[in-house]
Amino acid sequence: MSSPQPKTRTATLADWATWEGRWELIHGIPYDMTPAPAPEHQRASMALSLAIGNALLEARRTQGGACEVLAAPIDLFLPGDPGSVYQPDLVIVCDPAKLTQRGIEGVPDLVVEILGPGTAGKDMTRKRWAYEAAGVPEYLVVDPNERVGLLLRLQDGRYEEAARIEWGAVVALLGGQLPVTLG
Repeated sequence: MSSPQPKTRTATLADWATWEGRWELIHGIPYDMTPAPAPEHQRASMALSLAIGNALLEARRTQGGACEVLAAPIDLFLPGDPGSVYQPDLVIVCDPAKLTQRGIEGVPDLVVEILGPGTAGKDMTRKRWAYEAAGVPEYLVVDPNERVGLLLRLQDGRYEEAARIEWGAVVALLGGQLPVTLG
């Protein structure tokens, strides 16, 4: 395995498959996913994983359904974006057919990105645009340092702000059907 080398051309998924370590490839541009995130990021990820997982278990018990939450690292391949592979912090997938040996192939029901100093710009621009273009219904952006979240919902093909959430407040995910406490 090798590391990506600066090139005048963009990288491909075939290139990406040969690299050591964890990399995202967004429209042919490689992004190193190391070093590991800060403890604040990991605390937020763990808390949200537990909160979402428990809410999904309760929903499954009372209403049925097949939704599950998956945490990074997991590869996400979006339709219509053949030169990219994403590694969101958390993902909810309600269609088991989208889970393959490669990772998630298709549009998840929710993507969560937890901002960090090195990823905030990419999460708020490139990844937001990619998730919006692919039709990801909800995008939750969490800032563990500011202790707030922003829920974006897809409306008429564009993300609209659905809620700003303070730490400790409840946010209704999956079209308002899944109450989860942030933080």
